[in-house]
Amino acid sequence: MNVLCMGGTGWVGHHIVLELLKRNIEVTVLTRGRRQTFVDKVKGCRMIQADKEDEAAMREVFQTRYTHVIDTVPTCKTLECVAKFAMGLRQYIHCSSTGGYAPLPYVPCDENAPYGGFDPSTGWSRKRLVDAELMERFMKDGFPGTVLRPCYITGEGMLPLDNLGARRRDFIPDILAEKPILLPNDGQALLQPILVDELARAFVLAMEHPRSIGQVYNICLDHAVTLNRYVELNALALGKKANLVYLPVEDIIQHHPELVQDVIGLRFLATHMCFDIAKARRELDFHPRVTPEEAIELTAVWAASQLHG
Repeated sequence: MNVLCMGGTGWVGHHIVLELLKRNIEVTVLTRGRRQTFVDKVKGCRMIQADKEDEAAMREVFQTRYTHVIDTVPTCKTLECVAKFAMGLRQYIHCSSTGGYAPLPYVPCDENAPYGGFDPSTGWSRKRLVDAELMERFMKDGFPGTVLRPCYITGEGMLPLDNLGARRRDFIPDILAEKPILLPNDGQALLQPILVDELARAFVLAMEHPRSIGQVYNICLDHAVTLNRYVELNALALGKKANLVYLPVEDIIQHHPELVQDVIGLRFLATHMCFDIAKARRELDFHPRVTPEEAIELTAVWAASQLHG
């Protein structure tokens, strides 16, 4: 295998690169060079700096033949460039999101559910368009594409999801101080995480199972937890007790606008996120090695460790 990882210096991307290297798979990182946070993590790899939406640049990049292309932040233009210039490609795998299923028509939700994009102004709608483009290319031309749809991604290296649907820096300090934590509605909306390391492993498993071509997979840990349980787990990991306060979503938006960094994110948080991963288990041999509770606790401890780092 010879893999090109687009976005391989990002948070998700560099974990995929490290997983490939662990398995002695040859990997080249493609990056625009704008973000340097995780560059040192993959500095041993061959690295190309280019804009993946630039046709001339992609024509040059694909003078080298790659058996697999992984795209962590896909666009329709990138997909067009890969389909046009990547000769001899055996598989293209891109990262989508389970967010496009919301609001869920049933729980747990599987890959047969409609994928509408939640809100037309958000990135989920863009993911819907890219996923549809990939599947159309597969149906018409046999383009060897696979879509992985992770749920809430957590793990070391990124702040945890906060109580209002963003990744607010004050979330962990507020828990440590046992301040009141607002939660939308009754806190019973479901949240299902995926640990970033497990997501990276799923990408490699998709490469190892050719039957994944032309398929979509939800990639999550085993089960969902409620929002109030999620906050309680963060607090427990830090030896604290969660001081939970419940308010309707619209009341939070109206009366606490200074706390709401992302209104759509807050409304999204209040919807159920609960998914069936039976298809990934069956066809990719994807069996999560950690529980949702362990992933949440691990991230909280890491985030707290960064406060004085």
